[in-house]
Amino acid sequence: MLSLTIAGGIFLLDYRIKEYIDSTRLQGSREEALGGRLILRNCHNKDMVLGRVKIGQKNCQELSAAGLGCAAGEYWHLLLHGGSKLSKAGLAMIVGGGMSNYVDRRNKGYVTDYVSLNVKNKEIRKIAFNLSDVCIATGAALWAVGNLLPDKR
Repeated sequence: MLSLTIAGGIFLLDYRIKEYIDSTRLQGSREEALGGRLILRNCHNKDMVLGRVKIGQKNCQELSAAGLGCAAGEYWHLLLHGGSKLSKAGLAMIVGGGMSNYVDRRNKGYVTDYVSLNVKNKEIRKIAFNLSDVCIATGAALWAVGNLLPDKR
């Protein structure tokens, strides 16, 4: 059940960070952090995939719900029928991060992104993301690797 704690922890932590960012930083603000390695921001992303997929608010909500439902269904399947700890941990990260972003989309109509990498490449520096995005990407990689490893049952 550690994986349920992972999902809940990611959801709650990112939810609180987004609340803090929305209440303390103006939208569009930028501030360097970690010795200039990161840029703290308050960016409201109404679209998907780095703001590049523009399909409208209602479609974003529906696509988010569908993706979250698929991940939650697979997660539930692994909990009931067994699966590698790595796959469960990966899906827990996807579900926790996905739920946080979905709740943002449903309640506010956008996802609050709050960090960018402060690198020389301007295109990469423009990308804003949040903890949920990092957890979803990392979770997908862990889930994939967990499915590629031989089953030890």
